[in-house]
Amino acid sequence: MSNQSTSPYLKALAELMSERPEVVCVTCGEQAQSQLEERAPNLPQGLIALPHAPSAAVAFCAGLAREGMRPFLHAQASTLIRGGYEMILTQLSAPCLPVRLIGLDAGLSHEGGLGAQAVDDLSALATLPQLGVFEPGDQGELLALPRLIDDVNGPVYMRATLGEAPALFDEPPRLGHLRCIEEGEELVIVSAGRCTAEVLRLKDALKEAKFSVTHLHATELSPLPTLELRERLEERSFRAIITMEEHLSPGPLSSGISALLSESLELKSSPVHVPLALHQTFAQGGQPAYLRRKYGVDAGALLAAIERSLKRRIGVTVSELPSSAWR
Repeated sequence: MSNQSTSPYLKALAELMSERPEVVCVTCGEQAQSQLEERAPNLPQGLIALPHAPSAAVAFCAGLAREGMRPFLHAQASTLIRGGYEMILTQLSAPCLPVRLIGLDAGLSHEGGLGAQAVDDLSALATLPQLGVFEPGDQGELLALPRLIDDVNGPVYMRATLGEAPALFDEPPRLGHLRCIEEGEELVIVSAGRCTAEVLRLKDALKEAKFSVTHLHATELSPLPTLELRERLEERSFRAIITMEEHLSPGPLSSGISALLSESLELKSSPVHVPLALHQTFAQGGQPAYLRRKYGVDAGALLAAIERSLKRRIGVTVSELPSSAWR
């Protein structure tokens, strides 16, 4: 039985392919192929399945793009970045070709450890000129991003899940903007991807304890849109900025915020930057929730960072918090 109905990303991709015949779905490797064939067996233009050779797959998609097609290349994120990086640089980024790289099982969402996880993918590609980097945080963003990234005139890398996703936001994402989830005066939290759900676990506790926090969610990581944050920093005196990303430190989110703080000369204050990420370590295998807790990118790590930054207790323990919306 197809699971396409439970996959917001595949639903959006199928609709996009129905409207735009130049959009083609490509897979690299048996794992990505089997996931697509199981969950989306009836894609309008079918499925081009390539063997486990990421550099060749990237070159193949570059050729499709030169012929006027707009390929979406699906592969395990770890395989795609480590095996295809040179071709991504020379065949996609340099000529600015419209190929959409879809990294599956990125971050700590895979249980398989170093060989299967990609906690180095976002920063590896965020430094390449002309290549956009995206990470959806909920169901609505998975539904909206295929169309949005296909409107980008150049190559794109996006982390994605082919499974279910929670609905966290009321509005679709807008390119070039940070999503404002909460407005406050004491502290700024900027999160990306599944980390935003971890921040939301603390939302009610922060309000009850009268902590005044601004929470911004980044969907687009390269180029990182910082206008909304810059305006807030120029208007208010925040004590700290906490960035939270499921990635090796420094990731593109923390790097972008650090650059903003170092370059801005008109800020009302100089807030301390506290990056939450995997610090100088690759992850072991294990359940995603356990891994986020172990490597300091969950609600417990954020709780401790907020209390250190504001020098007062929130008054809750991690066990009292609701569970993450992501499974």
